[in-house]
Amino acid sequence: MLINKAYKFRIYLTKEQKELIHKTFGCNRFLYNKLLSLKKEDDSLSRFDMIKLIPTLKEQYSFLGEIDGCSLRCSVFDLDTAFNRFYKKIGGYPRYRKYEAKSSYRTNLITSEYRGKVYENIKIDLNNKILTLPKIGNVSIRGYRKLKEFPGKIINVTVSREGNKYYASICVSERVEVTTHKTMKIVGIDLGVKSLVITSDNEYYGNPKYSLKYESKIKGLQKWLSRQEKGSKNYKKTLIKLEEVYRKLKNARKKITEEIVSKIIKYNDVIVTESLDIKRMTNRDKNRKNLRKEILNATFGNIIRTLEYKSKWLDKKLIKVSPYYKSTQICNQCNSVDKSMKDLNKREYRCIKCGNVIERDLNSSLNIMYEGVRLLVEGNRING
Repeated sequence: MLINKAYKFRIYLTKEQKELIHKTFGCNRFLYNKLLSLKKEDDSLSRFDMIKLIPTLKEQYSFLGEIDGCSLRCSVFDLDTAFNRFYKKIGGYPRYRKYEAKSSYRTNLITSEYRGKVYENIKIDLNNKILTLPKIGNVSIRGYRKLKEFPGKIINVTVSREGNKYYASICVSERVEVTTHKTMKIVGIDLGVKSLVITSDNEYYGNPKYSLKYESKIKGLQKWLSRQEKGSKNYKKTLIKLEEVYRKLKNARKKITEEIVSKIIKYNDVIVTESLDIKRMTNRDKNRKNLRKEILNATFGNIIRTLEYKSKWLDKKLIKVSPYYKSTQICNQCNSVDKSMKDLNKREYRCIKCGNVIERDLNSSLNIMYEGVRLLVEGNRING
């Protein structure tokens, strides 16, 4: 099975290369905003019309010709994708890009052949740890020490800055071998705030609450940032420090998510989870402020997204139960419903009908698993 997989390397730049990368960030931001203004005036502009405008804009603004031209076309594709999402009512209306401590641009691999020799604008030498980028040239990279060559073809590279560090994320199309031996072991998982994941196998994965570690630092930097003149040198320095803290928080969350999901995927062939409506759950009118904050810090969306792509890669089945399924209120033994379990302070389920006593989240994960089995059998019956 073919999949697209990203390999993220840290890159080390010379002073001249940093300046050129910063210029590329700025030029792509400028082009995106310019075309967005034109699109607002004439909504009929297609992506091809916008690409045709690039040479004209290069004549008007000579600095656009100093950077990688392929990255400019990628900015056009990004704007077109944003509008398509808006038309499909998936996202909001595209907004202007502004200067941030976290910036990026993407460039695609272009291959050409001349006199029997193949030329590529992107090259990587994993043995010598060197990446060749258009206009930038050779840069030193670090990461994936055991990787000697990519098991597929490079599609594109995204160069990004996160605080005071620079990265290159290389997207590769590669083939993965899917195991034919399956145990068809099924597991239901409940996502929570106290414990991030509770499985129907009675496994609890705690919530480290990394946000508490960085919360005071983020608040202090945000307060300091609000007092500085926007766009000044000190403002940009503080912005970089703030982005560095956010980067550490993001990496800590990503690590725990990867560890949990990898373990669940490894030992189970069918995973059943709730299809959570995060937007509704974090609605200010329906949730207390502290609970809303806890839900956002638990990063339920990241866990589900990681489950989705890893189950695809390893040919595992992921079943999503309706967000309106009353997994918490149903007794896993007799299926009676106790509406009083809507109260989040009740941490133990006591069935008044059959006398079943079980921990609230474990009961929920068992019900999610049973509902997944029902949906699986029902789906097989329809397909059969």
